[in-house]
Amino acid sequence: MSFIDQEQNFFGRTPILNLLKRRVIDLKEGYRQNVALLGNKCVGKSAILQKFISDLDDPDVTTIYLDLQNKEFNYFFSKFVGSLLYYFSKSKNLPLYDDLNLFLESTKKFIPQTIEVIKRIQMDINGGKPLDAFHGLLILPEIYTNETGKFCILILDEFHDLEEFVSPTAFQDLGKKIMTQKRCFYIFSSSYPGLAKKILSEKLSLLFGNFEVVMVDAFDLQTSQEFIDHNLKGIKLGTQLRNFLTDFTGGHPLYLNLICQELFNLSAVHKQSEIYMPLLSQAVENTIFSRWGVIGRHFELVINELCGGKGNRLTASVLIALSNGKHKMDELCEEICEELGVKKNLLKQRMNHLLELGVVAKNNSAYYFNDKLFKYWIKYVYQKRLKDVEFLPDKLRKQFKEEFHQGVENFQAVSRQDFSSRIMELLSCFDNEAFDLNGRKYKLPLFQEIVPLRIKNKEGLQVDVIKAMSSDAVWFIVPKRDSFGENDVNAVLSEVKKTGEKPDRFLIISLTDLDENTRLKALQERFWIWNEGELNTLLTLFDKPFILR
Repeated sequence: MSFIDQEQNFFGRTPILNLLKRRVIDLKEGYRQNVALLGNKCVGKSAILQKFISDLDDPDVTTIYLDLQNKEFNYFFSKFVGSLLYYFSKSKNLPLYDDLNLFLESTKKFIPQTIEVIKRIQMDINGGKPLDAFHGLLILPEIYTNETGKFCILILDEFHDLEEFVSPTAFQDLGKKIMTQKRCFYIFSSSYPGLAKKILSEKLSLLFGNFEVVMVDAFDLQTSQEFIDHNLKGIKLGTQLRNFLTDFTGGHPLYLNLICQELFNLSAVHKQSEIYMPLLSQAVENTIFSRWGVIGRHFELVINELCGGKGNRLTASVLIALSNGKHKMDELCEEICEELGVKKNLLKQRMNHLLELGVVAKNNSAYYFNDKLFKYWIKYVYQKRLKDVEFLPDKLRKQFKEEFHQGVENFQAVSRQDFSSRIMELLSCFDNEAFDLNGRKYKLPLFQEIVPLRIKNKEGLQVDVIKAMSSDAVWFIVPKRDSFGENDVNAVLSEVKKTGEKPDRFLIISLTDLDENTRLKALQERFWIWNEGELNTLLTLFDKPFILR
């Protein structure tokens, strides 16, 4: 968030913002549903929260925002109390101060019970009783809302750190208070989804008022492209390069924003109104390859945090092996264990730690990076620097540019293939493994023959179909980039009847959502339906570029 000016560059996230606004309305109407925003680092959670707060203009609602990352208890206290008194004073047109004692003095005649509790908390802090002070802060929202009749929103950014500076029972204590504070709405966020879900299920599983988990992911492909156009402020970028930039960054808003900023600056320096390959290459080199490029520096800090301390060589080796396409535990073990002299159990422990941190994800037996651009940096920058025995930065820079250009050319060559061909290429990667796609497990056979077909629907329009055969199964796959209707379902069924064979599986792969009638018809006929999300999950697992509409 520190890299981005919120008012100028906040973009998208409308469904999440609307959800939070709806929950405020619900709170005022007597129904409370707490929310947890979970997503990887720098994906935009704090930006969403700050945008939500800036848009919230309601004198009946007091907002307390606490960023808990790398903080201590004194910060927690001063920010908690300071925010509460600030918003109360603002709603009453009272003087606004930077000094907490002045706030206490100016508001004591309006909220004497609240001020009395705050002063007791101060005494506990000064008396070396932080746990008592924490318990006092937990009851403060209820005292305040009862005394003022206002509602309270408490936002804990990176909430998982709460135990670190309070006590091991902080979440259990907090949970007990959340259940009784009917006029308080809690919003949590965390950059460690695995750890956060564990805390929510084990330590904050409440009698009522459980947290609604909202995953904050990178932008989808369409929003990413709109974000690029928004940030380039009228400077032209061709479709192919825009598509590449979307895939290259994985739709990560921070990376898109920073590369677009660099493109905008370079286009001004070189007086170009349209961005071509040389300018894009320079922008990527400046931001990612350079040790002081803003994205490159960010990745340096991430890798230093991950690989610091004892056993750092193992973590670095794991990340490098993953970036080079070693996705299975046996592959990783074969690559790493003998070389470093470590046992498989230690490798598994390190992988579990990376999973908990959200650096990697696991789908069935396959591990992969959550951050597509971080993987690229590991493979083409970090790995090369570690192996560079000559210390020739200019040589590495030249190699980076050549590999980047080759990557763009490969992306463009793949992108020129039609949708059906891209799907056939993906099907050829299946190898009798099971994967989780959108919460459902699918067994994907090893196809021995994949044949493209073309049939006609009732309107006489051609429909591409793929017939894929394994040793013991036949699949009929219908890939559709554009709209898919009931007539297409009927055409596939009719064609199958003509052949007299009954496939083991019908599958629709569509980049657009099916209308309700088509979806019901397909499900009745036992079709599987994969949308853009399922497709992109598979493309990620098999190291294929995204397919854009």
